[in-house]
Amino acid sequence: MRTDAQGPRQEQDVKAQATASEGTPWAHGPGRPADIPEAAVVLNQRIIARESLDSSVPAALKLKKRIKRFALDNELDHLPIGDIVSVALDEWLTTRGF
Repeated sequence: MRTDAQGPRQEQDVKAQATASEGTPWAHGPGRPADIPEAAVVLNQRIIARESLDSSVPAALKLKKRIKRFALDNELDHLPIGDIVSVALDEWLTTRGF
């Protein structure tokens, strides 16, 4: 049995990732603004001013179900979704120079 062969699903995933990165080019910003602190610094503060960020996500990703499963598997009473989203978006924007 060959372990280095990719199945049809893996080939689809690789092609989808390649296509996504070859799509419309993103504008690259001048860099992370100097007045924006690192996400970890902000999230470690005792009191944090927050703002709402409303977003809908593709149902096919089943993010709600996966988040619940993660919380159950890790015996978490509360999963700080806002903090997770903050870190992910901050990292995404920073890598693009914003």
